[in-house]
Amino acid sequence: MFEQSTQGLGRDPETLFYEIAQDNEVIHIFKYHSLRVMFLSSMLAKRMDCYDEDLRIASMLHDIGKMGIAKNILLKTEELSELEFTIIQSHSHVGNVIVRKHLGLTRAARFIRDHHERWDGNGYPRRLLGDEATIQERIIAICDAFDTMTIDRRNYQKETLSYEDAVKELQRCSWTQFDGNLVNVFIGMIEEGIKIPEYMLQEL
Repeated sequence: MFEQSTQGLGRDPETLFYEIAQDNEVIHIFKYHSLRVMFLSSMLAKRMDCYDEDLRIASMLHDIGKMGIAKNILLKTEELSELEFTIIQSHSHVGNVIVRKHLGLTRAARFIRDHHERWDGNGYPRRLLGDEATIQERIIAICDAFDTMTIDRRNYQKETLSYEDAVKELQRCSWTQFDGNLVNVFIGMIEEGIKIPEYMLQEL
């Protein structure tokens, strides 16, 4: 049975998200990326019969921990230094703390903490191997990567990939970075022509 964690502490996740997106420049920049990841993650989770409110909230708030990271690091187009990468990695822990403390959503907070884990155990922050990371965390990881490749490629490279090239990259990274079974289901979903709502395609 799932924990009854979505009762929260009286705060509404959407209110928290939009309040921070309005007041914090960094989260405002990633606002539509977060909404798209929520949409894609929800669609994939429904296909895997594991959709619930914690998944939806975690995918929407997966980057909330970036609010304290400087723009010149988050949007850097060159390779990150070791220190800068460590700072970037901290957003998973910070997001976990924010959602756990201010929303009381312990299960959603864990999904946020672990959405950068990898199938091969080389992810962060806990170096979980294979299905030691929950299916919800593995779903968010794929959807986050796909949106970053196709629409929101703000750091490292400025050129976005076509859906076709992004699918090839997901396939290349199957069973190393990503759960290959989930990748196959996600690709099937994309090939069926799932449409992201227009209002989520806005950019700054």
